[in-house]
Amino acid sequence: MRVSGYHACVFRASLIFLTCILAFGVLFSLLPSGSGAARSGVTLRGVQFNLYPEDDRNAVWRFQASQVKIDPLKDENTLDDLGKGERWLRRPDTSETLDLTLSAKKLVIDSSDNLRADQAQMYILDGCYTLNFRSGGGKPVVINQRSGYSAPYVGIRSPSLNGEIDDFTSPFDLSNVQGSQRPGFTVQTNPGTVCQNGRVVPRSS
Repeated sequence: MRVSGYHACVFRASLIFLTCILAFGVLFSLLPSGSGAARSGVTLRGVQFNLYPEDDRNAVWRFQASQVKIDPLKDENTLDDLGKGERWLRRPDTSETLDLTLSAKKLVIDSSDNLRADQAQMYILDGCYTLNFRSGGGKPVVINQRSGYSAPYVGIRSPSLNGEIDDFTSPFDLSNVQGSQRPGFTVQTNPGTVCQNGRVVPRSS
């Protein structure tokens, strides 16, 4: 009799345990799945990392940010307070050369390695171009690893250029700039400064 009583107790305990599991399962299934109820991702602080774009095999981006938020559901990484952003080009001999620098308060890297921002400043060493990008009309600043830059607005400055362009698009090397130039856009054929090794210096007499 003691044996059968023992088995009865075990059976009742197991039944209670299974009932609790089922109750918890029903409870969690009824919870809303919105952003307020379910959160995902990891936040890292003081991060440095490299990005090797799938669509731009000859380039590598190097970033340093005070905080990086990784969201696996959106497949996005958000960089806050970007301390350093650099695009390096890899040569056939495996050496690298700095192509441009990038600064932004907040930068998003999507699942295709493309970059998005509300505002960003870029300095292209070849030509000493400074570009100030700004979003507008619900459209962000985008750096597409395959096609280059696009932004609702850009202010551009170099030894030979100074002006503003709306609906700006261009490949990385600025070889085919598209957009609407605002009044006052100037091109200097004989500027007082020139670009040498990525730096603006006075033109020698």
